[in-house]
Amino acid sequence: MVDQYSPPEREAEGQMLMNRRSFLAGAGGVTVAALLAGCQRASDASLRLAMVANSVPAQLLKAFQQWPERGGDIAVTPQNSLVELYSLLQRWQAQPKGAAPRGATPVANWVSLADYWLAPAIRQGLVQPIEVSTLTRWSDLAAVWPQLVRRDTQGIPSSEGSIWAMPYRWSHLVLLYDPSRLPRSSAPLTTWADLRRPELARRVVLPDHPRLVLGLAQKALGASANGEDPATVEGLDAFLTDLQSQVRAYDSDHYLETLIIGDATAVVAWSDDALPLLNQYHNLAVAVPPEGTLLSAQLWVQPKAIAPSPAALNWLDFCLESDFAAQLAIFSQAASTQLWGAEPSQLPEPLQTPPAIALAPNVANQSEFLLPLTAAAEGRYSQLWQSLRSPSA
Repeated sequence: MVDQYSPPEREAEGQMLMNRRSFLAGAGGVTVAALLAGCQRASDASLRLAMVANSVPAQLLKAFQQWPERGGDIAVTPQNSLVELYSLLQRWQAQPKGAAPRGATPVANWVSLADYWLAPAIRQGLVQPIEVSTLTRWSDLAAVWPQLVRRDTQGIPSSEGSIWAMPYRWSHLVLLYDPSRLPRSSAPLTTWADLRRPELARRVVLPDHPRLVLGLAQKALGASANGEDPATVEGLDAFLTDLQSQVRAYDSDHYLETLIIGDATAVVAWSDDALPLLNQYHNLAVAVPPEGTLLSAQLWVQPKAIAPSPAALNWLDFCLESDFAAQLAIFSQAASTQLWGAEPSQLPEPLQTPPAIALAPNVANQSEFLLPLTAAAEGRYSQLWQSLRSPSA
């Protein structure tokens, strides 16, 4: 298994970053590595992509190459993590104008980043706005997507800002647990507050990231995960104290393994991590808390160091096609942006088994992406997180 998040990293401006790594199952063992054997060299390709390995299944890359009249040759620069992708953006930005140094990785047309990384990428001048007026299906997207990526030059969401990225897939946090490890009289886990139940003492694994843990706690109490001052949320201190007593570990690397081998009874997982596991381990159960959950999106961003091209815009159009959504669900068990707001019964079959993992529209309306905080607010969250994790907590 591949981890979804690593412990928080900080860049020079102090922004907390999350290292999203996708857990993907390529049908028939087909991977990007296999596809690369038939791809053009990066210098010859009409489209260059940099992404976490297999975050777009190889079948979709091949489908684009065969897309009537608008496809083209692809070169993929696969990386192991978002940290490496972000480092690529920084290196490309630092390159002198003109010819790249000998042996340097050619600048990609599109780089895949998580939405949490968009603000620092904008602030550091690593990416440039995207002209979406020529995209045939951009206007078909639900309003949540333009709102997520329309930012000012500091990376803050703004109705007057530019479009800095195109979202192409998303996931949501879920409760993943093993009912057989609960007492016979225990009810199913359904809400974030259920993580505080006595039978789960020291049996819960939470993400090793402050915004995720503090965010789900605020959602449990009916508050926003993006509030400027978590201390103003009534009952939050008591909730976190109770939650801390339940935690076996904060882990973003091996949390799924702890559940499988029985070291934990419940974990907080991402839906696209949980789906393949639920299909393999039928003893596990899942719930999406009705009070709302936290969301994460994968975006295509355009490096500042490259000029837009027709082939690059064709790729974005391709990612907005209904066939892209269907194949992404089949080969990656991941949800495309076209599927936002769909009733569970309308989702492709791979995304609705088991039914409890689907994000119903009424719950989606109460769910949130983690948005950039002011420096003062970030300090408050960091202080609360350090207090929670201190030995005396």
